[in-house]
Amino acid sequence: MEKYIQQVNQIFDHVCLILKVKNFKLQIMQRRGPINTTNGMTLAYIKLSEKTVVLDVLTPKRRQPKSVNSILRLLAHEIAHYQKPPYRQRHKGRWILRQHHPRFYKQVNKNIEKFKKDKLLNQYFQS
Repeated sequence: MEKYIQQVNQIFDHVCLILKVKNFKLQIMQRRGPINTTNGMTLAYIKLSEKTVVLDVLTPKRRQPKSVNSILRLLAHEIAHYQKPPYRQRHKGRWILRQHHPRFYKQVNKNIEKFKKDKLLNQYFQS
């Protein structure tokens, strides 16, 4: 398991270089047992003020290591929160916080395309 976590840390450092984000830290989410997936769960989240990405590297039910492909897609999503931050918008007379919006998802797709073009990360997207 330690070897897997080291691999995830190396991949995270490489992802930060590709996406040109600096001073980000990776924190592994600590979970103990299986999770009831019907209620929903958090796969990852980002603390924008601390520049920390917290990532769950184990599958929810059997607690086995996730594939590197899914880890890369989670990282693309979480770092896109930093690249296209949430904003407040007036909607039907109320203020709402837009976290996931069309420009955000375009940024996620751009990040994934950058990963696919990279020589090191391209191998994880091969089917």
